[in-house]
Amino acid sequence: MAENKIPNPFPPPLAPGPEYGNPEDTQQIVPDRKAVASAKKKQEQPRKRTASATYAANYFSSGQFDKDVKAYQGCASRTTGYANLDSEQPFYPGLYCLGAISSLGKTTFAHQMADQVAATGGNVLYFSLEQSRFELFSKSLARGFAKTFMDDMKVNGSSQYPTPSSIDIRRGLTTDYPDKMAAQIDDYTKTVGDRLCVIDGSFSLTVEDIRDLTVAYMKQMGTSPVVIVDYLQIIAPSLINGRIPDTKTSIDHIVHTMKVMQRDLNLSVLLISSLNRQNYMTPIDFESFKESGGIEYTADVMWGLQLAVLNDEIFSKEGKIKEKREKIKEAKARPRREIDLVCLKNRYGVSNYTLSFRYATAWDYFMPQAQHS
Repeated sequence: MAENKIPNPFPPPLAPGPEYGNPEDTQQIVPDRKAVASAKKKQEQPRKRTASATYAANYFSSGQFDKDVKAYQGCASRTTGYANLDSEQPFYPGLYCLGAISSLGKTTFAHQMADQVAATGGNVLYFSLEQSRFELFSKSLARGFAKTFMDDMKVNGSSQYPTPSSIDIRRGLTTDYPDKMAAQIDDYTKTVGDRLCVIDGSFSLTVEDIRDLTVAYMKQMGTSPVVIVDYLQIIAPSLINGRIPDTKTSIDHIVHTMKVMQRDLNLSVLLISSLNRQNYMTPIDFESFKESGGIEYTADVMWGLQLAVLNDEIFSKEGKIKEKREKIKEAKARPRREIDLVCLKNRYGVSNYTLSFRYATAWDYFMPQAQHS
């Protein structure tokens, strides 16, 4: 199926970058020298401060309040596709932040959510700044194989259906069952269709690029997508007052710009974040987020993924580093990890909830479990 291209806001690139497949088949977003010079000139100019003033009487008498209510109501049916999360958290327009330690599955969790939103009729614009489209779509197929296998088990009590991992799929180790592979691809493309657009493989995108591409997508598609950005710490820094700022200032600028984009365009935006290394053996909290100040005060909802083993009593005590490391090592070695999604902040309802998931790492598949307090 041909890719659904969005308008390119940049001039043609100087040369195609490394790609999976035909470079002509993929939109390039590398600006030419003139575009770079123009962008730098604009960034070196003093930043304009924009704000809007609204008087209460005008807001209600003009009918704007009623329009805003209708716009909000239009998002009431939007869900993440995770049953336990959807029963707890309305997916209203807002800036959502998801944090986790390295290799715990934050990209898989967000990408599976993207598939699930698209499968239920929503549009998703997924900015994958680290992983390629090849990696992401092979994860989707691995989940498809796993679901078919588990459905077969429920009906028949056993199954001979193959369950290749996403790595197996990328390595082409599915040649023994080409019909099943073709069936999974067909089922996935019919389910998701053109509603999921992945922009991948660029460490050079600034937050302004993300905003411009989102606006371009909305103009072409005529719809408001769920926007997922993977992930915060590798968004390229923007020039501020003619120079690259320090890390904290850069992170704050990115988060604030994402919030303004979300608010102005009335979107649900999920921003993925890495965590501080010193928090790897402690339950997740606000301090776990790198440069957490801007995220904590700007995000509408803050989620953290953590190993469920961190609820063990030993992790509330000082010391015992060796024992803690061993427990974490054992928990991460399991083929189906027990993972908690912890809500730290929620402007749309009850916060401080914890939801359980089982993460089948080989299949890149998060399976919701019964909620616990």
